[in-house]
Amino acid sequence: MAYQVAPLARLIEQFERLPGIGRKTAQRLAFFVLNLPEKEAKKFADAILDAKEKIHCCSVCQNLTDASV
Repeated sequence: MAYQVAPLARLIEQFERLPGIGRKTAQRLAFFVLNLPEKEAKKFADAILDAKEKIHCCSVCQNLTDASV
């Protein structure tokens, strides 16, 4: 089912890019996010951006870390 609301369609497309997430699950996740209170949705988005910004591979052990050696 295609949605005419562009922001919703883009959100579903982004969830579909995640490994193991098909169209139907992406739709469920998108609707879940849309039903979150704005404050919770912002916390969710901030957590993604924060993790992307701060987490990297350790140069010694190759595990994920947010600290420097």
